[in-house]
Amino acid sequence: MEKYANEILMLQYRIKRYQAMRNGAMCQTLNGQLQRLMAKQAYETANYGVN
Repeated sequence: MEKYANEILMLQYRIKRYQAMRNGAMCQTLNGQLQRLMAKQAYETANYGVN
């Protein structure tokens, strides 16, 4: 879904940056946000179709 594509890409970028800085706590936080967003995207795609 285009709706979440930019947010997903930004979270993935931020995770890589924090991994490079060896900040594990922030990586875990961002990974949690990414997983929730991807689950939300999957739920909406499954229930409402691709818009």
